[in-house]
Amino acid sequence: MTKFKQIQFPIHSALALVLLAASQSVLSHTRLEIPVILESAGAVGHGGTNVSNNVVISHGCGDGTNVIASSVVFPDGEDSIIKVNGVQTTSAIHDFVSNWGNRNQKIMNHSVFKFEDEKMDPLGNVVGFWVKGGAVPDYYTAFVPFRTSAVVIEPTSCAASVKVVLGIADICKITNVAGFADGKLNLWTPAVGSAYDGPGMHGYNSPATLTVMRDLDKNPLDAACGAGDAIEIIPSAAQMNRDMPIVHNGTQIWPKP
Repeated sequence: MTKFKQIQFPIHSALALVLLAASQSVLSHTRLEIPVILESAGAVGHGGTNVSNNVVISHGCGDGTNVIASSVVFPDGEDSIIKVNGVQTTSAIHDFVSNWGNRNQKIMNHSVFKFEDEKMDPLGNVVGFWVKGGAVPDYYTAFVPFRTSAVVIEPTSCAASVKVVLGIADICKITNVAGFADGKLNLWTPAVGSAYDGPGMHGYNSPATLTVMRDLDKNPLDAACGAGDAIEIIPSAAQMNRDMPIVHNGTQIWPKP
């Protein structure tokens, strides 16, 4: 059993987390339509083991701009930053999630963007996806669909919840990294020291998240865990630099090399 001697923050009920996460959607940020799911039992308030979800692009880049492309990255778990109750740890992702890897996959949909594809690591696991060839007006909302398959929280761990932090870029104008600025793209990314941090830009260090709640009926916590731990998994700077670019037919089209 993995137990950490750290200051314990209270873990709220699943319903409270749903309400808190849902309140994020009222902000003008790119977020997930369903930001909280229950491990291996589908979304909170929904059934099934696989959760159909959407990246919700809530606005353009200002001044009448259109979102023409979007890039999404999930932490790969290989060199990801892992925190326990807000404190970074050297533990591995499999200490908290039994079946990490290839959990998230793109759902094909060309209703908004003409082109799309998944991003894969060297083992063939999907670590993100991209869409392009659209024109979402600044005052519109657009959905980019994907699916999360069953997540199993490690039974021997004290994890009560696992928050997965995403990196997302909504692109209104294709530039190189040096050209990143408000009005050209919105970066909803964690500030981890990558080229995609976007310091000083709208949305800085305000990434979308997907929280997996432990199913306490089917996967109860050990009594020694108390209320349990809040785990956070964040993509590393190395992964962000590797996986954020959009590569179409072998050519990197964003950012410009």
